[in-house]
Amino acid sequence: MRPRWQKVFADLWGNKTRSLLVIASIAVGLYAVGIISSINEIINKDMEIGYTAVNPANLHIFIPGFTDSLIDKIRDLPDVAEVEGRRSMTLRYKNKNGEWDRLAIQAIPEIDETVINKVKLLQGSWPPDYREISIDISKRNDVAANLGEMIEIQLPSGKTREVKLTGIVHDQTIGATGGGGGYFIAPVNGYITVHTLDWLEQPAIYNEMLITSKTGKNDEEHLKDLSKDVNKEIEDYGGVVTSTVIRTTKSHPNSIYIDALSGVLFILGMLVVFLSGFLITNTLSALMNQQIRQIGVMKTIGARRMSIITIYMVLIALYGAIALALAIPTANWSAYALVNFLSGTLNFDVQGYRLIARTVFLQAGIALIVPQVAAFFPIYSGAKIKTVQAISGGSNIASDHKDDAFDRWINRIRGISHPMLISLRNTFRHKGRLALTLFTLTLGGAIFIATFNVQGALTLYIKRVSKYFIADVSMTMDQFYRIDQVQKDLKTLPGIDIIEGWTYAQCEVMEANDKPGEPVEMLGVDPQSRLITPILIKGRWIIPGDENAIVLSERFLSAKPDLKVGDTLDLRVNGVKSKWTVVGFFQLAGKSTGFRAYSNYEYLSHFIGSPDKAISFQISSKTPNLNIEQQRQFGSTIEKYMRTRGYKVASVNAGLFALNSSTEGLNILTTFLVFMAFLTALVGAIGLMGTMSMNVMDRTREIGIMRAIGASDRTVMSLVIVEGLLIGIISWILGSLLSFPISNALSDILSRALFDAPSVLSITPTGFIVWLVLVIILSVSASVIPARNAAHLTIREVLAYE
Repeated sequence: MRPRWQKVFADLWGNKTRSLLVIASIAVGLYAVGIISSINEIINKDMEIGYTAVNPANLHIFIPGFTDSLIDKIRDLPDVAEVEGRRSMTLRYKNKNGEWDRLAIQAIPEIDETVINKVKLLQGSWPPDYREISIDISKRNDVAANLGEMIEIQLPSGKTREVKLTGIVHDQTIGATGGGGGYFIAPVNGYITVHTLDWLEQPAIYNEMLITSKTGKNDEEHLKDLSKDVNKEIEDYGGVVTSTVIRTTKSHPNSIYIDALSGVLFILGMLVVFLSGFLITNTLSALMNQQIRQIGVMKTIGARRMSIITIYMVLIALYGAIALALAIPTANWSAYALVNFLSGTLNFDVQGYRLIARTVFLQAGIALIVPQVAAFFPIYSGAKIKTVQAISGGSNIASDHKDDAFDRWINRIRGISHPMLISLRNTFRHKGRLALTLFTLTLGGAIFIATFNVQGALTLYIKRVSKYFIADVSMTMDQFYRIDQVQKDLKTLPGIDIIEGWTYAQCEVMEANDKPGEPVEMLGVDPQSRLITPILIKGRWIIPGDENAIVLSERFLSAKPDLKVGDTLDLRVNGVKSKWTVVGFFQLAGKSTGFRAYSNYEYLSHFIGSPDKAISFQISSKTPNLNIEQQRQFGSTIEKYMRTRGYKVASVNAGLFALNSSTEGLNILTTFLVFMAFLTALVGAIGLMGTMSMNVMDRTREIGIMRAIGASDRTVMSLVIVEGLLIGIISWILGSLLSFPISNALSDILSRALFDAPSVLSITPTGFIVWLVLVIILSVSASVIPARNAAHLTIREVLAYE
């Protein structure tokens, strides 16, 4: 082996600590970039591929009752690929706590030949037989029964039946109709054959039609045209369409959360690339400064500039290759671990472990290009240095003895110990290296603090949403009841404060040429309700005397940007076409809760033919601030009492349950943000450790001289630790300032992806405090190891160190 290559491997293997620091600096950046890029690629592709594979319905049409003859008629339409009829119902089952809870059941004809909204069997058997049921995995933990055991179901008449649990399945289409808060607020989903309907006291007719299109499955305009044709055929047949939901084949019900994650990951990825680049530049610049004397020796024995550059560029390439070999598998494994966590909570299938080609190429490009670019200028500067200057220690030896104004100011500081003064001077000795270190640690800290601020903004939003769930108990009935009678009966129960009756209607927007548009949940409430505090964006809330006035959620502003206060909106309400005047817009939970509207109870109840009656009752307790368990107990007491009075109760939910369920998707985002915060903190920590180790190596001879004149190990260690703390504190101050624009950018991305609205910046002290504690711990930890190594060297070793 030629001497130049012997030097390459000697540098690589001879100083293992230095090599590990350089490799770690490159690898941690590659790891962070790899995990961010892989997560973004996997969740976007796997969600789309997995959802498309179940052949999701492009149209969900709700019709009060129809039979196979209507299905055959719709199947004859030229652009209809498949049609299936199903009966959807919500009954109640006894959950693991012995309480009656909601159970959404789909009765599917020819269940073993289902081609639309296909489910995947996870455990047990499929399809279920007569008096058997399969349930979806999403709420499996709420069901006490194991496979082969019985689930007790309460029928509309009050009787109970037992059905056998025979299968656990995965249904990616839960929440596809968009109503009621979507996937997260959905109850346990069960699947039965139509032959079991009579056992559950249900008519053997369908109320939901699923349709797929032959063409244009991802073209919303085409699907709207198809929906118009289908609705016309249904109406000509004598059916009444209550609502239509249009969904493209690629539009997974929880895709909005993936869009939000993708936006955040893109920004974080760009920031981490910069972070990694500066980290590598800093480490390699320090490495080259340590090689100045060796360059002088090589020049003395005849080495040419190009030969020297080649030696070091090959060494840097080896560092990058080793770091790449470490980063690719670890980043890929970590990405899949996170995606598997997200797949369970966001209801999609991961398509198997695999290397992501785009991520590998990105990591390889960074590993092979960024270190070379980062090291080229220090290598070039070192290679062209004059031989005498290189042997004497390089240009930075001279610069070390040339104090600038800042150094002279430090020398004039009085009132601190001499070792502390040395730490101050050492901190600012290599100002270029210090600037790079501060930039790396500052950016890492700013991202860390910003993620906590974004989490705080989401938490604040959840608190604002809670104003729509002020009631302690929400009780839904199987039929409409007179409000005054329900209030009179409930008032005899102790502890009840407010009782409000709300009505409900299923609507859909009618677009030009009678095309069906978005499904809308319309609630009729008392304009002076004390159990709802809306967050108005534009216009006003409903007032007493309003007739056809309607207040719309923010989803309408994104779907219909031209819609404004005072405009008329065409709606089909319970199958009846009507016109409504928009009087305001309110903010709820964005895209996750679908399209929602509020109107005056008195007008809506007359419009749907149920005046002075309600199907939903909101009840509050005289005891303030009940927790969710207390609300459940309160609701259980109310339900038992109402059943003894002969009322048919469909469901009773705690107020906090609705809030927690509707904001569960936001909680997933905040958890993910915290993980990304710690990942960027790790990159910054490696940068600080590398800097401190390089600084100690630079001053090994100084430490030897101090030891020779009597400095103790404790004194030597304190010098290094104080230097690390100073760098950490300075970076915390700078990071705190930089966190404000980064927080605003990340919050705005999430807010627009989730709510179609600009963000409101929220500053929480948690991130600042946690990062201050972490940066102190990191600074001390990054300083202790090199300080101990330096303190344990003998005087002979440090004085002989080159």
